[in-house]
Amino acid sequence: MWALGCVRSSLCWVALFYFIEKRELFVRHWAVEAIFFGAAWFLAQIVVRILGGIFFHTPGIGSIFALLFGVLNFIVWLSGVILRIIGIIKAFQGQKWEYPFVSAQGRKLFPKIVA
Repeated sequence: MWALGCVRSSLCWVALFYFIEKRELFVRHWAVEAIFFGAAWFLAQIVVRILGGIFFHTPGIGSIFALLFGVLNFIVWLSGVILRIIGIIKAFQGQKWEYPFVSAQGRKLFPKIVA
């Protein structure tokens, strides 16, 4: 639950920066990146938890699925934390960087959001 709370609060702050800051393109770039990544990370965690809950109730092998989806949930969480830290480091270095796969898909789905 802690990770979901962090994602929600991050999205609020990033959305605030995106809608308030209209002139600074670097800030808008990172706001858009964080919005796309935060949403994707949040959805990935929700999907893994729902699938884990469904497959947990499989007769006979439910405990194996519980273990597998528990590990998968940890991997999703850890990869999100690592990518978020990489993004923070790149932003402090003044570099424009895009999250793998997430940024391209976000721009395809929402082409009017330009950083």
